[in-house]
Amino acid sequence: MNVNNIIKAIDSLVDIINKYHIDGVKVQLEYLENLRNILVDNITLSEREKITIYQSLFPPHGGLSDIHYWNNNFEVRKQVNTKISDAIMILSDFLLRE
Repeated sequence: MNVNNIIKAIDSLVDIINKYHIDGVKVQLEYLENLRNILVDNITLSEREKITIYQSLFPPHGGLSDIHYWNNNFEVRKQVNTKISDAIMILSDFLLRE
């Protein structure tokens, strides 16, 4: 997977979280920023490091897997939640499958 795509996914997810004031993921925002810095600095992560980051971003309760945006307008809600899902999929694929 292209590192630039992962960085774009992180940026997109952070932008959405900040724009729509999605609460409960402050710790994950810090991990996302750290991961972004690692990728920008072109540092190679070991499998163990990737799993540790994944577990921090996607704990059993809360975290990125529980992010959903609610809006009374179905189209807006669908569009934002699709962007969230796409970014999360890119991140999880990178951390678990690469």
